[in-house]
Amino acid sequence: MNAQLRRWLIPTWGKEARAIAPGLYHYMRASDGLYTRFHLRVEPDGRGLLLANAAAAARLSPTGVLMAKGLLEEQEEREIVTAVQSHFKGAATDVVQADLQRVAGIIHTLLAPEDNYPIFNLDELNPTVFESQLFAPLEVSIPLAAPDQLVPLLDRLWDIGIPHVTFLTPENPDLAYLVQAVERAEDLGMIAGVRGRATDLVQAKLLRDIAQVGIDYVIVIIASASAEIHDVLLGREDHSFTLPLLAEIQANEVYPMVEIPLVESTLPGLGETLATLQERGVYTFSFFAIVAPDGMDDEARAGALTAQAMPQTADWIEETADQLDVRFLWQPPVQRDPRQTLAAQVQQGPRCSGDVAVRIEPNGDVIPPRGPYQSAGNVLADEWQTIWQNDAFTRYRERVAAPTRCADCPGLALCAADCPREAAGWALGVNSER
Repeated sequence: MNAQLRRWLIPTWGKEARAIAPGLYHYMRASDGLYTRFHLRVEPDGRGLLLANAAAAARLSPTGVLMAKGLLEEQEEREIVTAVQSHFKGAATDVVQADLQRVAGIIHTLLAPEDNYPIFNLDELNPTVFESQLFAPLEVSIPLAAPDQLVPLLDRLWDIGIPHVTFLTPENPDLAYLVQAVERAEDLGMIAGVRGRATDLVQAKLLRDIAQVGIDYVIVIIASASAEIHDVLLGREDHSFTLPLLAEIQANEVYPMVEIPLVESTLPGLGETLATLQERGVYTFSFFAIVAPDGMDDEARAGALTAQAMPQTADWIEETADQLDVRFLWQPPVQRDPRQTLAAQVQQGPRCSGDVAVRIEPNGDVIPPRGPYQSAGNVLADEWQTIWQNDAFTRYRERVAAPTRCADCPGLALCAADCPREAAGWALGVNSER
């Protein structure tokens, strides 16, 4: 992604006030016969995020938000300039006009993005997501459920201002449920994706059906280019479906993404795995590590990574991804649970897609991305601001906001949210104990 899109857009003239009410604004724009969906998320401090077709994102200053909203609503240039000058005193007309052209250029770039997944490592958000006073997460992960559960849940999330959902498919998912879930999300205007094993996603005409109702991306869990290593973790013969599934995803003009679990068996061949998948047209990856706390014996650890190995592992992975020129996302590490097999934890995956996301259960319970598997409230029963200020999120924000960089690994993206060696920052499973 262009580095210009990774920073909050200027101009900034002194202390900028909020000009647009917080919330989620949805637009459609046509270019060369194709339509692009824009989501403009405005935060309480006036800054914002502009998403285009689940493909690319620009972070906006309060001035940039006002300009982008005016341009997307097709206001005349003079109207936008006047609005900016009325809200931000002291802005010269020629400066505002020049900056307006820059914002227009960003929107033009977003009309034809190269990628199809709004992927954020926390260190890309500058200032941090918590300094920018997010009023809600940018994305939610939801286990697949019946339409009578998911439809009211998706409606509520859209009302809150959450633009992006990933459906987590279980073993042998109900295909009709998945199609209806995707269709509802897309009808609302949400960015929608699906995550699962190849065995479960390759069934019948599932890819064709979810493509027809507008799915934006599909995340396939791939542990290794080695069938032997992969199938131990993902199930017998699952590896044989992975490459055909990726080809089918692309044939249906859906964006493919791969989630790679990091355990001892998957690390030695990781470079080969990434290169093989890149040759098959995959350029976006997410990584989640299963990590054993200090003192866990080898039998219980069962091939999970050790806490002390995390920084070196992350450094090598980030260097490899950079050399291959692929995009990647770090998901919060998962603590090893010896009551489950390692394969079961790999298949369950991370709690949610990252540190600007949350998990929401089909009953409406809201789970923060890290720490104990503790509900912060119920999105169907409680006011969102009450949930967002719950102690579970307060503790999480305090940990993420605190400096975690050290001399050992000062430049790692993984360290932006929490030190990967610290068990307090890992995600625990249901009923897990610290």
